[in-house]
Amino acid sequence: MTGDGVNDAPALKKANVGIAVHGCTDAARSAADIVLLAPGLSTIVDGITTSRAIFQRMRSYALYRITSTVHFLMFFFCITLIEDWQMSAILLILIALLNDAATLVIAVDNAKISQKPDKWRLGQLITLSLVLGTLLTAASFAHYYIAKDVFHFDSEKIATVMYLHISSCPHFVIFSTRLSGYFWENIPSITFIIAVLGTQVFAMLISIYGLLTPKIGWGWGVTIICISLGYFVFLDFVKVQLFRYWSFELTAKLWPSKTRRTKLQDRKAYAINHARIVGNISKVRKVVIMSRVLLAFKKKSSTKAIEV
Repeated sequence: MTGDGVNDAPALKKANVGIAVHGCTDAARSAADIVLLAPGLSTIVDGITTSRAIFQRMRSYALYRITSTVHFLMFFFCITLIEDWQMSAILLILIALLNDAATLVIAVDNAKISQKPDKWRLGQLITLSLVLGTLLTAASFAHYYIAKDVFHFDSEKIATVMYLHISSCPHFVIFSTRLSGYFWENIPSITFIIAVLGTQVFAMLISIYGLLTPKIGWGWGVTIICISLGYFVFLDFVKVQLFRYWSFELTAKLWPSKTRRTKLQDRKAYAINHARIVGNISKVRKVVIMSRVLLAFKKKSSTKAIEV
């Protein structure tokens, strides 16, 4: 409901979304949910577009943050219990700082605007975060044991390898969590790209030249970055497939609740009723077609009889 006068105030108050247009009275302004500060109704479209972009950025941040947290906690908790190995505090602080620097630029990202109204799908969000976090943890264990058992690195050099891996592999995932499709379907902003890649260059230089930790050289540094890029493409494919085959029924099974079960039953009943209606319409259509065919044959037979 849109309005600008005193007589519109009751309707604006009762409407689901009351919009007071530019130059409205104080009564309409106080009763409305949204007040337009520019003339015309095109501002409503701008408001919807901006709000959907904000929602996409919030969703991207939540998915990336939960994924990186699951990966970080799961790996360090398990590796501490299994191998009694720890990373130095300075490297952990650097990982946290670079992680925060990468997530801050989500606010200026080129978000993809949804064509339909958005809503939080927490079951889908948590499940996808757990899947991506678990796969990242598996990659971290692979890096650790390859450096330890295959190349026989000491504990400090392993810390350098793991620092570069943890600073690069999860950070590249932020390009995937931006949207539900493949990462190349929407190009991020220049500021976003520079900030994320800048953190990778900083972490790689520290690891290669050993500024705060034993150096591993260009060979290992470039190899770890390339592996992180390849693994990022694999995780993006997993994300797309999960989004593609996800359904509300799967959400209700994985994260059951009374509300979801009731909603699922209502959807199934609606689907059955809709299928029945479609089937009845199809039967009626077939009967009508057959009636027309029989009528045409009958008319043709009558014409031949008259000619004879």
